[in-house]
Amino acid sequence: MRTFQMSILMFAFILNSVFAVDVEGLMAQGNSKYESGEFESAIRLYEKVLATDRVSAALHYNLGCAYFSEKMYGQAILQFEKARRLSPRDPDVVHNLEYSKLFLKDRFDLPEPMPIVVWVRELRQSLSLGELKFLEEILFSLLILGTILYRLSGGHALRRVVLPTTLVTGMLFLVMAGWLVDRTISLDEKHAILLVDEAAVSSAPIPGASTLFVIHEGTSAEILDATDAWYELRLEDGKTGWIIHEAVGLY
Repeated sequence: MRTFQMSILMFAFILNSVFAVDVEGLMAQGNSKYESGEFESAIRLYEKVLATDRVSAALHYNLGCAYFSEKMYGQAILQFEKARRLSPRDPDVVHNLEYSKLFLKDRFDLPEPMPIVVWVRELRQSLSLGELKFLEEILFSLLILGTILYRLSGGHALRRVVLPTTLVTGMLFLVMAGWLVDRTISLDEKHAILLVDEAAVSSAPIPGASTLFVIHEGTSAEILDATDAWYELRLEDGKTGWIIHEAVGLY
């Protein structure tokens, strides 16, 4: 029996070796095709790498560039968004994402937010999940240290310095914790990008429901709810409605 089990394991190992995907080779081939202007071939090779569950900012960025070169702006924006999530401060990723959005048909006239709101939002987006976890650990350690120093300082003048510093650290810890929770939840793909030329957004998740409005390729939205075949979306301007799964990509 043991010999039979070992034979099965050895056979499985051989099959895995034979049919294993050469990820680095596919990436190199994709890069070569892209550099030679064969964008469709590059896309096919990069998609094969994605099919292996390979996750990297470089892969999504390269795939986004290939889709952009084919004027598939929805797919390009989707890949750039995925790359930005992994590498939020990469200047090439940020630039290409914003540049791709210039080609979209749907524009939303939104009120200008306050500068402090813009600054906080940009700071929040510039931190990766790993960096948020690291900062949270540092702030927690400083909070514990400040609490200990406050307890040990007694009536000493040091207490007047330690107390406000510890309170500020505690507030930053709570803010960072909120950002961390939100970023962790966002990994469950709660945003959508329209991948087709245009699509009707319906009033209900059923065939034949009335059309509320039409959106075009590359438009992004937050996912509020989902059924087996439909997503409920909320656009940047606050409008909501339902759209079929096949029309969008998630990030």
